[in-house]
Amino acid sequence: MDAAQYLRKSRMEEGMDTEEVLAKHRKALAEYAAANGIHIIETYYEVVSGESLYARPEMLRLLEDVEDGKYDAVLCMDLDRLSRGRMKDQGIILDAFKDSGTLIVTPEKTYDLSDEIDDELAEFKTFMSRREYKIINKRLQRGKAQTIRDGCYVANAPYGYRKVTIDRKPTLEIVESEAAYVRMMFEMYADGYGCVAIARHINTLGAKPRRCDAFNRSTVALILKNPVYIGKVVWDRTKHVRKGARGNPKHITIQQTRDHWVIVDGLHPAIIDKELFGQVQDIMAGRYIPPANDGTIKSPLAGLVKCAVCGRNMQRMGTNTDTLYLLCNTPGCCAGAKLAFVELRILQHLQRTLAELSIETPAVRIKDTSAQEASLAVIRKEQKAADAQKSRLYDLLEMGEYDIPTFRERMAKVKDKIAALEQKEAELLLVIDQAHTADPAELARRIKAVLDAYDTSDAAHRNALLKGVIQTVWYRKKKKTAPSDFQLTIDLKYN
Repeated sequence: MDAAQYLRKSRMEEGMDTEEVLAKHRKALAEYAAANGIHIIETYYEVVSGESLYARPEMLRLLEDVEDGKYDAVLCMDLDRLSRGRMKDQGIILDAFKDSGTLIVTPEKTYDLSDEIDDELAEFKTFMSRREYKIINKRLQRGKAQTIRDGCYVANAPYGYRKVTIDRKPTLEIVESEAAYVRMMFEMYADGYGCVAIARHINTLGAKPRRCDAFNRSTVALILKNPVYIGKVVWDRTKHVRKGARGNPKHITIQQTRDHWVIVDGLHPAIIDKELFGQVQDIMAGRYIPPANDGTIKSPLAGLVKCAVCGRNMQRMGTNTDTLYLLCNTPGCCAGAKLAFVELRILQHLQRTLAELSIETPAVRIKDTSAQEASLAVIRKEQKAADAQKSRLYDLLEMGEYDIPTFRERMAKVKDKIAALEQKEAELLLVIDQAHTADPAELARRIKAVLDAYDTSDAAHRNALLKGVIQTVWYRKKKKTAPSDFQLTIDLKYN
């Protein structure tokens, strides 16, 4: 019997190392499969723990393969690993197995959903696991609320601190090698230096942030605004809106204003004194308006313009004179420009494109994509090799060839490689798709509709209009050049 195995950490295993848990489960399922004549041909590692089905990418990939009839069965440690989310999601998962005739195999029991008794039992077990999940979640929230009130709850250790437990309470202790840079940031800002200058200076001194290669304007600004450095614990700085909750097409994270934060005295020691912290906050309040996501779109170019040098999204920045700029957060990268100049240049490009397109142009314009298709084949071959390498890493961990730190380091590199290949694959597929289905007449009609409605629209509507005809705007500008001396490469949506 050909089968896949699905590995996912359960709620009861929270706090345990994910790689260790999944390696243990993989070994147990491999032993069960060998004893029962089951041939495992694919493994799906779910390293995220989202409640929603759409927050579990490996489960979505598994369901596609199950619906295609790729496997006779799917192995998992128990039924809860497959389906413990919302009732709607549970129905989607169970229906996929039932319609395809794929068995669900656990060390405890095999479920054949074409059998009425197994089908009812699976529905009952998933219902009970969902109820158990809600009870556990409520307990966790009550416990978290209490630790917040006690001033000892810390979700993540910010730069300059590490998490510790004192008297069974989670808190922070100072990492002096990082705290020295934190003090330097506050002192330099109070002396009149900007976030970009501070980032450049501490990068040259060898400072390394936790989640990226180097400090930039945004990471410095976040540190300067964080009350944790004066011994406070902050809660509710963000809130989450689920996909579809407000008609939004995807899950969004909203940065809440300071008056919505919950700030209490923490148990951890302060790195910065309150006087210096207050001085920095006063300077920041009068110097610029930091961009923040409050659930609304304020820029017509949001998510459209990318730096052509580093590939990152250009960020909107407002000043106290209400002039908006587009800036690249990568230190030493492209120079910024006024947002209005970039917006005008994009509209002018659309006007020229509309003038060039003719309604009588043939409906389909086929381009030669043999080079792109050859590149796509190479990328998919590399993806297959990377997936095999990822699987071998787990084997080597189980055999004791790697220790946990080495495993994590090598797994991170493989994951980065896979992500880069997936990005290249998506870009090539878009080019091929546009080349084969490009309809200039339809594009002309859509561009005309955008230009006709643009002047009377607000920022959010303008953003939606532009995204209807533009895939990406690539921005490039050299340092110390004229304000309007920048170059744009605009990828249009032909279909």
